[in-house]
Amino acid sequence: MKKIAALFTRVSTASKEKQETIDSKVSEIRARIIKEDKDLGDENIFVDDGWTGEMLERPGLDAMRDAALNGQFQVLYVYDRGRLSRIFAYQEIIIEELTNRDIEFITLHDLAAKTPEEHVLQAMQGVFHEYERVKIAERFRRGKLHKARSGVLINGQALYGYRYIRKTETEPARYEINEEEARIVRKIFEWVGLERLSIYEVRKRLYAEGIMPRKGLRATWSRGPIIRMLRNTSYLDGVIYYNKSEAVVAKKPLKNEKYRKVKRTSRRGRGKDEWIPFHVQPILKDNGLFEKVQEVLDFYKKYQPKNRKYDYLLTGLVWCECGQRRVGDGYSKGGNHYYRCSDRIKQMPLPSQCKAQGVNAVIADGLLWVRLKEFLNDREEMKRQAKKWLLGEKQQGSIGSSEKQRIEKQMSEIEEEKLRYTRAYGNGTIDESQLRVLLGELNSKKQGHERRLKELQEVSIEFEIDDNLVERLCDEAQNILDTLNQGEKKKVVQDIIDKVTFYDKGMVSVEGHIPQFSHNMGYELERRNRRSSKRREINPL
Repeated sequence: MKKIAALFTRVSTASKEKQETIDSKVSEIRARIIKEDKDLGDENIFVDDGWTGEMLERPGLDAMRDAALNGQFQVLYVYDRGRLSRIFAYQEIIIEELTNRDIEFITLHDLAAKTPEEHVLQAMQGVFHEYERVKIAERFRRGKLHKARSGVLINGQALYGYRYIRKTETEPARYEINEEEARIVRKIFEWVGLERLSIYEVRKRLYAEGIMPRKGLRATWSRGPIIRMLRNTSYLDGVIYYNKSEAVVAKKPLKNEKYRKVKRTSRRGRGKDEWIPFHVQPILKDNGLFEKVQEVLDFYKKYQPKNRKYDYLLTGLVWCECGQRRVGDGYSKGGNHYYRCSDRIKQMPLPSQCKAQGVNAVIADGLLWVRLKEFLNDREEMKRQAKKWLLGEKQQGSIGSSEKQRIEKQMSEIEEEKLRYTRAYGNGTIDESQLRVLLGELNSKKQGHERRLKELQEVSIEFEIDDNLVERLCDEAQNILDTLNQGEKKKVVQDIIDKVTFYDKGMVSVEGHIPQFSHNMGYELERRNRRSSKRREINPL
């Protein structure tokens, strides 16, 4: 009877050439099997198409090994040992499995091993398969680095806001600004730097405006690309870099997949001395917007809400007498939570150098808010601040002058946005029904701004700073303080308090400043990096 044969092959070349390479290898192995009069069924053809030889876990290889375990064939044909794996140790594991099941292993382009000496020589050829993989990868890497250092722009994924232009006979490869994407980049920077939107709000607005990521694999943006965009200095200085990172094996893969075509699925940053710069046209102007965005991101990084069992009121503001920050302990003991010195975290597993005891966060937060509220409710101080603000507004000529300017700017932006949508309709990018919905939303916003402008215009420009107006301001401020929820309390604390230091003897010092009153006779939660402090004091509790 004819022996039952199986064939296995693998290829990891570019997709354009991949099918031809696979077909040629299969055809050559088939011809050898026919020549040697073996029986080959379709169920015994195993192929890994587009898989790296570094991985042992591959669907075609696993199917072949399972078939061998079940006695499905008696002889295995391969193009060469390198098709099994590019790692010599993996080759030996697979060949040993076949030998233990009395399956003959035949390689077309390696030495036929019949004697122990021939087995050793074939194993040496397997070592050279591994060496070949390393040599090819290193040659490819050095070639790209040489081209990059010579000023040749390496093809790759262009930074969002740019497009890659291939080289021609007369022009070298280059990056050019993609005007549509550049407009979105500027818009995102303005949302964060000028309107102080959080990343969550930016994602919502991008979705509302129908702006999808470049790849279009999902309908919404994720946090990572937006943060990387806002931190990227290339948009400001016009310098992009090649060789910033290298591919490595992921320590904590995002997807727990059995089969992965690529082994090195993560990236590790290289030292800045290894970066290779290329100059492109910047998208942002040097008008301070980039710096404002960094301040906003730093602020949200410090104060952003986290998934905690207890909502610490003094997040990011608490210090220990030893000079280190205090942090929430992140867990509960009998329902209590504590602010503990971060020195014990930095020193772990060594003993902490700071011996200060933890501070009960529930009690500390409650007492501090009570004392802060009493301090803010000082009627005489409140009146003095109200008169100071009213006098400043009178000197500017109008109570609502700053708000008028802001509303007028927003109305101008609405008109520009309406014009863009109209152009998009003219270009066929959106249909008439979409245009109506978008214009309807913008008109509603515009009407709201017009109503507010009308209210501001009815306010008398000339007014007297009388006691009734001052009392109204103070009453409104006290009413707001009495009705704040936990999230609003945190915003008040973050805006007013700069630093809280706990001492081991039970003393607490609070450094901060008194906030301003807003034009709508309420408390305005302005951020410290938008203005200078009005007054700084240290008050023992």
